[in-house]
Amino acid sequence: MIAHVKGTLAYIGTKEVVVDVNGIGYLVEVAERTLSGLPAIGEPVTFYTYYNQNRENEIKLYGFTSRDALKMFEMALTVKGVGPALAQNIVTRLSPSQFQQAVLKENMAILMRVPRLGKELAQLIVLKLKRNIAKIKLEEKVDVDGVGSTHQEVINVLVNLGASELEAEQAVEKAQESLGENAERDALVKEALRYIRN
Repeated sequence: MIAHVKGTLAYIGTKEVVVDVNGIGYLVEVAERTLSGLPAIGEPVTFYTYYNQNRENEIKLYGFTSRDALKMFEMALTVKGVGPALAQNIVTRLSPSQFQQAVLKENMAILMRVPRLGKELAQLIVLKLKRNIAKIKLEEKVDVDGVGSTHQEVINVLVNLGASELEAEQAVEKAQESLGENAERDALVKEALRYIRN
C-alpha cells in the first residue's frame, strides 16, 4: 500500500499528474478540485493516496492534497454502487465538510449535484454512511454551512453570471476563507468574482 507520494510536480494533465520521486515518475489520478489548487510544475507536492487494482488488473493511484478528502473518498467506496470514478466525482464536487454535512443532514439535493449520482444511490449513501461519517473528525476547519442557503445563493449568482457550478463553488469557498464566516452575501459575491476572473 502506498500511503502518500511526496516529490516534485512534473506534469499536470486533465485528470492526472506525474510526481517525480527521486527520478521515478508516479502517475496519480486527481480530482478536478485538486487540479485547481496545485502549485506550478517543478514545485514540491504531497499527495495522500489510495491504491486501486480493478478486475482487469489495471492499477491506479488516486491522490488527494488533504487527508480529509482521502477519508471521504475511501468512505464513499464502502457503499455498493460507488466505484473510484464516482467517489472521485464526489470529492470534485463537494468538499469533505460539505459531503459529511450532506450525509448527516440527509440532504439529497446536495448529494445529487454530483455527476452520475442519482436519488436512489444518494439515499443508499445516507443509509450506509450516516452513522460512521459522524465519527470522522476533519482536520481542516472548513465552513460547515457551505451547503447552506447564503453559500448556495452566492453560487447561484455566479452561475447566472456565466461561471460553471464547480468554478462557483471553489470561488465561494476561497471568498469565505478570505472574508470569514460572518461575511454578507454581497461581499461574498464581490470577493468570489475575483477568484473566477483570476
